[in-house]
Amino acid sequence: MITTLKLQNFDEDGKSKPQDPALPTPEEIEAKIKKAHKQGHIEGYLAGADAGRAEMHQTMQAEHAVMAEKLAQELARLSQAMQAHQEALMAQIVGFTLQTCEIVLPEVIERLSTARVKKTVTQSLKMAIGSSQIKVRLSPATLDQIGPDLRQRAVYYKCDGVLDLRADADLPDGDARMEWDHGSLDYGFKKICDRLLAELRDTHARALTAQKEKDGNGQA
Repeated sequence: MITTLKLQNFDEDGKSKPQDPALPTPEEIEAKIKKAHKQGHIEGYLAGADAGRAEMHQTMQAEHAVMAEKLAQELARLSQAMQAHQEALMAQIVGFTLQTCEIVLPEVIERLSTARVKKTVTQSLKMAIGSSQIKVRLSPATLDQIGPDLRQRAVYYKCDGVLDLRADADLPDGDARMEWDHGSLDYGFKKICDRLLAELRDTHARALTAQKEKDGNGQA
């Protein structure tokens, strides 16, 4: 039978109990307690930091969402304002162009209609080369002005023998009608200018109507 051997210092007063070697000393216990407190403090701090970071992340996400929404609204407002500004500017440009053309085109017609009809008839005469008959009708005043030049051009193109050049009192000055084997021409410089003015007036009227409708709806 083996028994535990306990050693005792007989120099002591005999009141102290012998220390079990297997048990920690009071100093070790105190050190472990301090370590546990410190470890718990660190873990608590880390847990709190993680929670704080998570809360901050959620807050930042919410703020970013609000900022993105405000930015989208501002971009939409700017887009609408820019579109309205462009439409208003377009209406102003068309209006200015219309006013200018209404003043300038009558003078342009008076000064250039004869030269334009001469150039157009000459080009058409060239296309009609080889036809069995070429009919050209001009106003009496226009025929007096450009008739001789057209006959000379027909001689140059070797089609003067089939050229039928006459005056038509129903045609305005600057207009021309032509017929040949494979084509025809109904030209009027004034008609072109009048068509341009009509398009400008229509575009300007539609722009003003659209602007009034937007202003009536309270839009910028």
